[in-house]
Amino acid sequence: MDFKELYKSIKAGILDLVKERFNEESSLIKNDVDLFLEQSKDKLERWVLLLNQGAITPAEFELLLQSQKDLLIIQTLEKAGVSKIKIGLFKNAAIKLIVSKAVTLIL
Repeated sequence: MDFKELYKSIKAGILDLVKERFNEESSLIKNDVDLFLEQSKDKLERWVLLLNQGAITPAEFELLLQSQKDLLIIQTLEKAGVSKIKIGLFKNAAIKLIVSKAVTLIL
């Protein structure tokens, strides 16, 4: 398992999700996403390793990622007037994307 490739894939996937959901603001949100991924990188790598070793299940992996969701602060969207519900839905979709990519790579 190559974590660097997984990390690149996750980053690209989340940025695509941003473009899909927030077309006009997508270029502005990139910095917020980069900050979140950088802050979560060590934990993500550790959790992916545990998932790969079978020490945690995909459901447990998702719960761990949910604990990081509040770190994904999308200040740009809030300033642009995007609703908290829409931001929350985006955060949930980003978590699902990370789980999907990690599980696909490992299993």
